[in-house]
Amino acid sequence: MVQRAFPMRVAVGLALAIVLIAGVVVAGDVLRDDDRATSAPPDSTTSSSASSTTTTTTLPPTTTTTAPPIPPLQQPPPAPELPVVPPGTLVGPGSDPMVVAAFKQRLHDLKFDPGPVDGNYGREMMYAVEALQKIHGLDPNGRIGSLERDLLVAWQHPPPLHHGAELDRTEIDVAKQVITLYKGNQVALITTTSTASGETFCYVTPKKAPTQRICEVATTPNGRYEYYFFYNGWQDGDLGELYNPYYFFKGRAIHGYESVPTHPASHGCARIPMHIATYWHTLVSNGEAVYVDGSPYDSEQIISSQPI
Repeated sequence: MVQRAFPMRVAVGLALAIVLIAGVVVAGDVLRDDDRATSAPPDSTTSSSASSTTTTTTLPPTTTTTAPPIPPLQQPPPAPELPVVPPGTLVGPGSDPMVVAAFKQRLHDLKFDPGPVDGNYGREMMYAVEALQKIHGLDPNGRIGSLERDLLVAWQHPPPLHHGAELDRTEIDVAKQVITLYKGNQVALITTTSTASGETFCYVTPKKAPTQRICEVATTPNGRYEYYFFYNGWQDGDLGELYNPYYFFKGRAIHGYESVPTHPASHGCARIPMHIATYWHTLVSNGEAVYVDGSPYDSEQIISSQPI
């Protein structure tokens, strides 16, 4: 009796060992699959028998992460109530204050900055009209004629140069000499500007060691940049004074200046009217994108750099 029972216990033990080994092998396969997975481990159920082992795995549903849709550019409603400007006449300094105030309000609504909405047709108003004229390739004389009036009545913002880029960005159009600021992909401000003249100039850098004499071509190169430094107030630079400069590329900044010609005239910066420069820095921030387009240059043009 003892001798017959012993082999039976051995047989039962061996059978249990075989089942346990099979379970370990299956568990090992699942673990290696989990190690290779890029998402949470799937749920699994395992059934075993003496003759076969079957593993059934249920994967989680596939999910696709998509970027939020880009808000479409909102366009202003028309303003047919604007005063009529007879052909051959111009609204400008000295014009009827009621007429001037009406056009100022419209420019303000369209995100130009003509200064206070009153009857005064001053320098701020002329800068705003110049920006409108530049966008449409008109003579930037800063006065409102019948054509400018019609444009203001039915104004539609031009398509962005970088639709689909950062929702908050600055676009400098060198070809048109206009800057457009976007917030949430909507036009927040439009201003005239004066960028690099393309002329060759030389300057000495007494603030650097060793002192150098550098000659280069005045450029505002095409490209994507980011704001990186703001100086509050008047800054005395190597090439003159800048008001509230906000730098975006190698000493080039958007800044206020007493004179903003209708043509490219700077050493590389983008000049803007003083009244806009007083608050421009409150609309943008470090790291925000700045795009430059329409320039004949894709990089800075250093001609020579010599210690003196």
